Amino acid sequence: MIGRGGGRGGRGGRSSMYRKDEAEEWPNLVDVVLSWSLRDVMNEELFKDKVKKIPSTFGHLKSYLECYTSPLLEELRAEMASSLESISTMPCVRIPWVEEKKGKYEISIASDSSQNSKSCNQQPECYVPSVGDIIILSEVKPGHISDITRNGRPYCVAFVTEGGDEDDDSPPPTYMIIASGRIDAVDDNRQDGTRSSIFASYLLNIVTYIRIWRCLDYEAVRRNQSLIPEMVHYSLVIDAHQKSIQDASSIDSVEIWTKLSTMDLNNSQNDAVLSCISKMHRDRSSFSLIWGPPGTGKTKTISVLLWLMREMKHGTLICAPTNLAIKQVALRFLKLIKEHSLDARCLGDVLLIGNKQRMSVEGDLKEIYLHDRVRKLFGCFAPLTGWKHHLSSLYDLFENGYSQYLQHLQDPEEGDKPSFFSYTRKRFATIYADLKRCFKEIMLHIPKSSILQINYNGMLSLLEMLEDFNRMFRQGHIGDAIKDVFLYNNNDNEFESINSNVMKHGKATITLGKARLKCLEQMNSLLNCLKLPSTSSKRTIRDFCTASASIIFCTVSSTSKVITNRKLKLLVMDEAAQLKECETLIPLRLWTLKHAVLIGDECQLPATVKSKVCTDALFGRSLFERLSSLGHEKHLLNMQYRMHPSISIFPNSSFYDGKILDAPNVMQKEHQKEYLPGWMFGPYSFVNIGDGREEHDELGHSRRNLIEVAVIQEILRNLQRACFKTKKNVTVGVICPYTAQVLAIQEKLAKMNFYPIQIKINSIDGFQGGEEDIVILSTVRSNFDGVVGFLSNRQRTNVCLTRARHCLWILGNAKTLLNSGSVWADLVRDAKDRHCFFNASSDNTISRAIVKQKSFHSRVKAEKNTHISSSNNCGVRWVERESPIDMNEMCSSSMDVSPYAWSPPSDTITISEFQQSRDKEEDDEDITMPIVPDEEENVEDIAATPSDIGVVCELRSPRNKKEDIKDPTLPVGLGKEEDVKKDIPDVPLGTRLIQLISRLCLK
Repeated sequence: MIGRGGGRGGRGGRSSMYRKDEAEEWPNLVDVVLSWSLRDVMNEELFKDKVKKIPSTFGHLKSYLECYTSPLLEELRAEMASSLESISTMPCVRIPWVEEKKGKYEISIASDSSQNSKSCNQQPECYVPSVGDIIILSEVKPGHISDITRNGRPYCVAFVTEGGDEDDDSPPPTYMIIASGRIDAVDDNRQDGTRSSIFASYLLNIVTYIRIWRCLDYEAVRRNQSLIPEMVHYSLVIDAHQKSIQDASSIDSVEIWTKLSTMDLNNSQNDAVLSCISKMHRDRSSFSLIWGPPGTGKTKTISVLLWLMREMKHGTLICAPTNLAIKQVALRFLKLIKEHSLDARCLGDVLLIGNKQRMSVEGDLKEIYLHDRVRKLFGCFAPLTGWKHHLSSLYDLFENGYSQYLQHLQDPEEGDKPSFFSYTRKRFATIYADLKRCFKEIMLHIPKSSILQINYNGMLSLLEMLEDFNRMFRQGHIGDAIKDVFLYNNNDNEFESINSNVMKHGKATITLGKARLKCLEQMNSLLNCLKLPSTSSKRTIRDFCTASASIIFCTVSSTSKVITNRKLKLLVMDEAAQLKECETLIPLRLWTLKHAVLIGDECQLPATVKSKVCTDALFGRSLFERLSSLGHEKHLLNMQYRMHPSISIFPNSSFYDGKILDAPNVMQKEHQKEYLPGWMFGPYSFVNIGDGREEHDELGHSRRNLIEVAVIQEILRNLQRACFKTKKNVTVGVICPYTAQVLAIQEKLAKMNFYPIQIKINSIDGFQGGEEDIVILSTVRSNFDGVVGFLSNRQRTNVCLTRARHCLWILGNAKTLLNSGSVWADLVRDAKDRHCFFNASSDNTISRAIVKQKSFHSRVKAEKNTHISSSNNCGVRWVERESPIDMNEMCSSSMDVSPYAWSPPSDTITISEFQQSRDKEEDDEDITMPIVPDEEENVEDIAATPSDIGVVCELRSPRNKKEDIKDPTLPVGLGKEEDVKKDIPDVPLGTRLIQLISRLCLK
């Protein structure tokens, strides 16, 4: 089914990844990727020699672009390798049919995978391909990377090139792919009766990589006079005082000052907005940096700037790294429009672009979302059902209504013979409703600049006239006189000679007739002047909407879709410090842009980088950070509106040199909330959990601390009871640095009802930009060495400490954090100095939860070891050991007992012998854990105990379980084996283990 052979050759191979001369074509990134074998992908040394540290300044545009070429390929390789390592968890689908077509392959996917594409890709065995996906094609569904190539199995790496339209609501029947090797035809029904299939496993989508790669093409960028050269050749800024004078002198519009004064901004926010507007009035291109620490009103500042740009009719592109971030800005902007703009119902100039599955747009955002706009305008632009068809039909009815009626009567297929009044009223009602719907959609979803103001007013006027006509038309006393209405014209004098008995109806008829003539005049004007697309192509409508909008929201990667828009002059980039600098090239490449505003905070999370090589080369550094390091002026938003002062004091002093002020709203008494009794649950506290035990998850990829999980569960229980009594709706965020801890908490709380509190559990990265009433922070790490791993990252710490509005409760092992030598040591000392440090044992309910969890943990481990021992026909018996040193050495052994570590010739083996096959990175726990000295206890105290107990495992015959077997490993001085056995109760194995552990715990 899948042919053997290497990757694709030609210009995509590793030998031709770079242009050798200006005449050579820039290589296609897809060809490069498909030239890699799996060995290449997993080779961490593949680009190591080519990746160099990226400097802060550059002499030439070409050298700047070349700095990012190799790091981009290395990061792509690293992300593919990461996906391959976790291939068992990646989405997969069976491909029942493949056909080759002109060097590509057309494939179909199993029908059960395409039922619900929106949620399908969240499940490992349910995958719906998307354009830009890199997939692995193999003859088996891989559970591990080795399954792909085991026993010489053939495989292919493939790229999805086509697969439906982004505006389609259901998956397409087939997809087009290009592959690294040959794929033979696949059919469910083979001649021999067997069924053949191949499997497609998703690795990653490389659309963003492709867009960045195109931006690194020197020849293409050189011809494009965009903001990129300004960014590359940036020089140090002029004197700040002189700059402020220039900014102030360039803004002399009273209108701008008046509008800005209604927005309730603080001084720092006002200065940032005015500075950006000032720079846009200059002739030369420029960059502005707005520094927005947590809670300082960054989103509000951006939305006000955008609102002013719209009022000034200044085309603006707004982008952010994620769908969530761009949605938040768009929602705040819409709110400003509805509160402050005169015509809030005309939103055609505002557009939100994004993948409909990942963006999940709801509520007011649907009014500006491209997918919904295309769907609404599709019916308005269609030739047979659109606005022009309905307007022409209504014009024809008003002009030739009576003749249409006569034709209707003569039509043999029409069974009924209605009166002219019934016929015209029914026809008018149907056409009018459809036209009214189309006009309202057009006025909402198409900019006035595309409609033209005269046509916009004409539509409003026509709708008012038709509404008046409809009201008079429905009056019952018109009756038979309706014929005169549709035959009436201004030159007709017959109505003046009617007798006085019908004069009453004649006046109403004349009024309605004149209204009809006015409607005809307005309809004729719109038919001749209103120029809108007449098409049934969704792609054409999408391009029309994109090209006509002047305020566009989208992710940074999606900015490549607005290249046809010629109105965009200003780029506003939110969360700019979270973007790799090469990612910002995608929007900066738009040739119409003259100015850029970067909003961010380099003290919070940077861009995610998978490759260690790329991290060392500063590939993850943002443009915001680089310009800031060169001395570019940053407008600091210096007043925070989110956190209680007790929460903000440590981040402010540690990360912002005390430059941030607390706003009046957080200083008020109402901002201090008491959700649970006791100082431990005040606005800010560190809860010391010395009994915590960090451990690896089952895959060994992440860490968790089940003691902290139990404490979190108990706190949430108490919080739920308290809020239920007071009827308070409270939002709670549980933040964990490790994915395994997130999953452990989610599993623990899955079946519990915490109404009325709303709980969100996520990693630190997942909480970037979010905020909750209460935040419970689980630090997880608990060890004697003070090792905290990536928790020591200051940016990560800043994020997790600044998400809470009213209460921040930090759970952790104080000794571990103090010994870490990181910012967490400063935090613990600060908590002690401010009397915000509490021991978990001082709270009775938390103390009981910890004891319960420790007991449960010991019982589970004992049962696990019992199962392992019994599966190897091992008995367990207890012997005394005289040497406490032996016991202490055993305490350093690993937590699990390997069933494969014992040696068959030996009849009796100690527990420590079982543990030689375990990974050295495993944590010290299980049977030996209870006798490891506590933090307050020293080894001498342990050695002074009356007796120490060890555990030995005795191999026995399954048929003679009670047969005595001499123990060759008994230490000298223990006495006879029979004497030892007398002290051992004849109880089940599992019970003995539990009794032992309980006694050790009591010690």
